[in-house]
Amino acid sequence: TTTTLVQSKDGSWQRSTGDGGEEKRKSSSSLKKMTPEIVAEICNERKMWSQPQLNNKLYLNYKGFENIDGLEDYVNCRSLYLGNNSIAKIDGLHRMTQLVVLHLECNRLTGIANLESNLVLRVLNLEYNAIRCIPALSHLTKLEQINLARNQLSSLDDIKELQSCSSLTNIDVSFNEIETQEGVPEFWASMPGAKLKLLRFHNNPGIRFIEHYRKRMVNSMPELQYLDERPIFPVERKSCLAWEKGGMQAMQQAKKDHFKEHHKMATELDDEQRAKLTLMRKKAMERIEREERERKEAEEKAEAGLTPVQEGDAEALEQYAKSWQTKLNLYGADGVRAQVAGEEAAQKFMGADPSSAQAAALKAQKAVAEAQKKANEEHLRQKNVTAELRREPSKALNFAPPSRSCRSAASSRGAASDASSFRAPLQSSEEDHADRQFAALDGTDFDLSLPKDSPSKGQSAPDKDEVVPDLWKNLEAANKEAEMRVLDQNMKSGQAFNKARKEEMARASEGNQPQTSQGNELEGLD
Repeated sequence: TTTTLVQSKDGSWQRSTGDGGEEKRKSSSSLKKMTPEIVAEICNERKMWSQPQLNNKLYLNYKGFENIDGLEDYVNCRSLYLGNNSIAKIDGLHRMTQLVVLHLECNRLTGIANLESNLVLRVLNLEYNAIRCIPALSHLTKLEQINLARNQLSSLDDIKELQSCSSLTNIDVSFNEIETQEGVPEFWASMPGAKLKLLRFHNNPGIRFIEHYRKRMVNSMPELQYLDERPIFPVERKSCLAWEKGGMQAMQQAKKDHFKEHHKMATELDDEQRAKLTLMRKKAMERIEREERERKEAEEKAEAGLTPVQEGDAEALEQYAKSWQTKLNLYGADGVRAQVAGEEAAQKFMGADPSSAQAAALKAQKAVAEAQKKANEEHLRQKNVTAELRREPSKALNFAPPSRSCRSAASSRGAASDASSFRAPLQSSEEDHADRQFAALDGTDFDLSLPKDSPSKGQSAPDKDEVVPDLWKNLEAANKEAEMRVLDQNMKSGQAFNKARKEEMARASEGNQPQTSQGNELEGLD
């Protein structure tokens, strides 16, 4: 009987009592009954076959079923998953004669029944149920694995029928309520066939009162490989057997002997392994000797025979030419000659005197460095000359006549009237070049002939020991011709200006006009 508060129409609260039938009806309405239609719908939802006889696996878990029904047509099913439902009884599996795996974990089962037709069942999972006792399962002769963890088993008598299953190799009865203390190792040792490989018996209340539980369990089941929560290794089995015969001291000695034997097996070699290593070593030595012999033969052939370049190989000649061209571009002709001379000197003195060879090598290095320095200077000079030659010839004539003040300033400075001051250097500024042009346009005539032996302004006398590149020699005639062409053009411009000035003066005298000064004429030009 339950008591609840109910609010009346006038707003007051009143107590009402009931027997809880409504809550029971609500909880029962949330459960599902398994029917063929619902099973077919689940098959369609979970991507299984729509035809029952084609399904060898059937996933009906997490659906809230309270019964097992509607599976008569699934005769070829081999794996049935019914976990996490609300099933209270095993039923409706009599047509599944080929069932091998059955999962019924997390249900409301209180017993195991109605499995007489499933004779080929091998895996049975009944974890998280309310099973109190195991009935006879002797007809399940192929059952290999059974999971009874987290049930309500209270003693070894409740699981005694497991001894009738002759094929069991994996048993899990952990997290139950088994309080039996006596005869636990003997019970598990009496399993038929001694085929038990895995046993989980931990978290039962009676284990904590069993003295030397693990050692006795290991000794009672020689084929057991996994007990409770960890595997059984060979060292543990040997030490447990020694403990049974001689106590703790014998167990410690057995562990030491086991590790010594293991170390001996890892380090020492038997006759077969030793013979194999000897053969491998012998083959390695033969290979090293063969490679050394082939290397010596190749060196002898190289000393006696001709190189590929000497033989006239086209590819070798091309590579040889590319390498020498690279050296010429980097060091120049003199640098390459000095480098070759240094190498020859080093080879000449290498066998006789190490100190002489070292001195020759140093001398060669100095010669190479000096040649490279000269080549860099020549390259810079040639770059400047090429840039000047590329300029337009008429660029120097694009000027405007200066004002009177500029001319008077130029005359006060005393501009040079010789040919060397008239010919502007290649790297002078545009203003300096204009001043020199207007100095030449003055009333004075100049001798524009250049001395043949004297160097021009801004140039130094050539050094006899200076190395002149071939490119400079080839461009010397072109440079002189360009200079003479500029001088001729400037001379013609000056003569034309003087002629036009004289004609204008003559016309002015004939018309009785006052002569204007040279400054006024130049001022008009502005």
